[in-house]
Amino acid sequence: EYELVVAPNAYVFTSNANTDILWRAIYDYSRNETSIGLIEDNKLIGNYYKITENQGNTINDNYEINIYPNERYVSLNNEIITVINSADIVDALSIYLHISEDIQKYPNKKTFVYQIVDKKGVNQREFTIDGFETINIDNNEVETIRIICPKLRLIFNVSKDHNFMPVYINKTNGETTFQLTLTDYNQ
Repeated sequence: EYELVVAPNAYVFTSNANTDILWRAIYDYSRNETSIGLIEDNKLIGNYYKITENQGNTINDNYEINIYPNERYVSLNNEIITVINSADIVDALSIYLHISEDIQKYPNKKTFVYQIVDKKGVNQREFTIDGFETINIDNNEVETIRIICPKLRLIFNVSKDHNFMPVYINKTNGETTFQLTLTDYNQ
């Protein structure tokens, strides 16, 4: 479940993924993410990211990142982890907002490069438009743009009819592969 709340100068983007109740006895997984940022001159500027990921009773990830683009550093759980060269840093959740925005601004561009911060630091990642794909969601065909990032083991589809937001995400973390599919969209 994704939720994007936009105020005139800020946004809050949340993602909550859980194992379907029928599968929970075999595999229990949950992932909750929050990305908060500012909107200045029609540009997204992320400044906070939090993730909690659980597998069964085990916490796999639980950390907070603060991004200080003007001061050019990033902190993980309130400890400075890296000094950054660019003010254009995105987190693992707001990347979807940035790609959505950039696809609309640069419709002929095929490759987008971002500096993504996570618990390991800041890394440059390349996202490539892999083509168009029709996918079926709840017995409805949805025309999408397929985007891949091999280094993140990530494939996702965005839809023009859904304001270029992800309608399908396939992500592999370590041994775990999860898929998120849009079930409800309100604008």
